[in-house]
Amino acid sequence: MNKNKTIIVLFVLLSMVALLVPMVFAASQSPIVKQVTGGGWILAPVCTGNDAKKTFGFNAEELADGTVRGNVEYVDHFTGYPHVHGYEIDTLTIVGNQATITGMCRLNGDPGPYAFTVVVRDVDEPGKHDWFEIHIPSIPYDAGAELGFDLEAGGGGNIQIHIPAP
Repeated sequence: MNKNKTIIVLFVLLSMVALLVPMVFAASQSPIVKQVTGGGWILAPVCTGNDAKKTFGFNAEELADGTVRGNVEYVDHFTGYPHVHGYEIDTLTIVGNQATITGMCRLNGDPGPYAFTVVVRDVDEPGKHDWFEIHIPSIPYDAGAELGFDLEAGGGGNIQIHIPAP
């Protein structure tokens, strides 16, 4: 076999492996048993003392094997602090229309780690009465508001709690 044919055969074999490896991992992955997702913005002067916009986005899920994973992003635009990057989700608890996420985060690039808790409620569609709040006890920081459009403390966005059918 000449050198060019060897390279082509090797390329084809490696391509097949590259296609099969993700399929094997996807097939062996445990199914999602519960999940909560959301994104939007709030104004929360009662909690933070400022009424600047605070933006958030998150995803947390628990797999059938007990693995919990996801991330949380949050920025208070008044001062830019805290800018939360929640990279580790420790727990996800869903009771009715409320979900609680706990985990560890970085703050403005400082690796910490800092503990955080996010509490959300999925009240209705398309999210006008949903709720988002975040707590970071070590700095201390608390903010939360309904995702409606109240002048005192409102926001916009949507929270979705997903529980797959059995």
